[in-house]
Amino acid sequence: KYYNEITACFYNETYSDEELSELAHLAQSLYDNELVLNQSQDEYLSNLRDDIAVFKSGNITVYSSEVTPSTDVEYFTFEERECARLYCTYTLKSGTVYQSSREVYVLRKDDEGHWKILGFALVTEDEEAGE
Repeated sequence: KYYNEITACFYNETYSDEELSELAHLAQSLYDNELVLNQSQDEYLSNLRDDIAVFKSGNITVYSSEVTPSTDVEYFTFEERECARLYCTYTLKSGTVYQSSREVYVLRKDDEGHWKILGFALVTEDEEAGE
């Protein structure tokens, strides 16, 4: 839920470059180290700025977000590490048009017992239909 609050700030608010860097650092603090190491800090910020620009050029904002209830989180073990899979539905608004987008998040417990985001992806219509 905290990550979704940060995400809404990315796409809905106005901020300075310094504030964007601080928000990005907060988001990365919720990522698993393996995810953080996938790209340099400069690449991460550049990609984030590009994503934000796409939203702003389309006048798109994050209207709301809803995380899977804790009773629906799927827990599993991978390579002897505790992991979890959960879903988040985002409602995006562009003008008077609303559209839903669903993402799957995979979390992994770190050595201190904190759940960190290991990866995430859009859920396709085929995946929604269970195909």
